[in-house]
Amino acid sequence: MSQLPSTCCMRGSIHAGSTTGTEQVVHGLQTYVASPADPSSPVKGTVVIIADAFGWDFINLRLLADSYARRGGFRVLLPDFHSGKSLSKDHLDLAFPMPGRTPTNSIALVTGIPQFLYWLWSHRQSVSLPIITTFFASLHAEQSRIAARTGVAGFCWGGRYAVLMHDHVDAIYAAHPSFLQVPADVAAISKPVSFALGEKDTVLPMPQIEKLKGVLSKKKDSLESEVIVYEGMPHSFAVRGNPEIEEAKKGLEDSETQAVEWFTKHLHAE
Repeated sequence: MSQLPSTCCMRGSIHAGSTTGTEQVVHGLQTYVASPADPSSPVKGTVVIIADAFGWDFINLRLLADSYARRGGFRVLLPDFHSGKSLSKDHLDLAFPMPGRTPTNSIALVTGIPQFLYWLWSHRQSVSLPIITTFFASLHAEQSRIAARTGVAGFCWGGRYAVLMHDHVDAIYAAHPSFLQVPADVAAISKPVSFALGEKDTVLPMPQIEKLKGVLSKKKDSLESEVIVYEGMPHSFAVRGNPEIEEAKKGLEDSETQAVEWFTKHLHAE
């Protein structure tokens, strides 16, 4: 299995930008909804983002949802799977910044680890999996009625849950998943899956990545998959990388393109 999360799960940059989506209630959950720029164009499938510990109101993910909608023509849903209790954004940049920056919030630094451990316990699988599964089951029924396709994109904490939703979706994209059970979770996947992984990720390190590749290679005749390892990238690079650093910006942009291209391939109507 993947290694236990550490402060690397709390590191990252908060991105700047203006969001264009709306907040709605979708299948019983508060949800950020991003739509294609041209309302007259047919929606080319629905993508659900399962957030990392920083939740549905994290601007990085909302900007990413907007970009998926704009670039791929998807309806993108970013639900609150944390029941209003996401991890505080004060830990990002201020307490646990990416390498090269100095922590500037001593209180958040001291309290960060205990708060993170409590958050993990309060959002353990027995609590979170039923919430996520209920949402996806309802969405799958809705999509089936209109013959539309569904994809799921998960990041960090949400990456494993994206993999676990394979029964309810048509395509999966998982970026640097935490707690991924290798080989069990990977062997069970039944829908096309794309992994975006960091070479320097200490949560899912290279030995585990190689094992993951081996499991997927045995399923190549029955399952379409891809594993892209980003050189030099740490955990959380696809959502919390610092766009002011050229290498990190490239990791952000390339992993976003990976997701858009994967969903375009598997969700657009033939």
